[in-house]
Amino acid sequence: MTLLAFASLLLTSCAPPGGGVDESMTLDQAKARAQSIEREIAETLTPDVLTDIDQRSKGTFLPCSGGEGEHWAGGLTASVMGDPSPERVTGQIASHFSDREDLMVRLRVDHDDSLVDIIGAHGSMWIVRYSREQAELDVDSFAPCVRLPEGVWRGDKY
Repeated sequence: MTLLAFASLLLTSCAPPGGGVDESMTLDQAKARAQSIEREIAETLTPDVLTDIDQRSKGTFLPCSGGEGEHWAGGLTASVMGDPSPERVTGQIASHFSDREDLMVRLRVDHDDSLVDIIGAHGSMWIVRYSREQAELDVDSFAPCVRLPEGVWRGDKY
């Protein structure tokens, strides 16, 4: 199945999850959720494909759409071994997450890189970029939108 056909199949079977601030989630829970999905993305690929995984322990804050709340933004980078096809990397990741009811999956291409957008509730998102030329997988994560606790401000590293 071609990447484009696979993307069409994924998009027609999903509806985007809800948005807004998750008033029931703490900042620590939101960060843990984002990092958990980052690890799940990396664990989707076998050790002979993905190596040297570097998950950032600290991230920054970005405003949520609508101006209320903040996203904790972090990420993960890994080396890709053996020049696998985009279908073997991003296709496998998209397939892994496509059956989840709490997430929507979208495949796309940008500047010859294969991308998977994994979209969750409350504005959460994981952008997975496979750069075949650089032999690298990069995951940018944006946790569910939450309110920052007292004493934490947007400019902090967290």
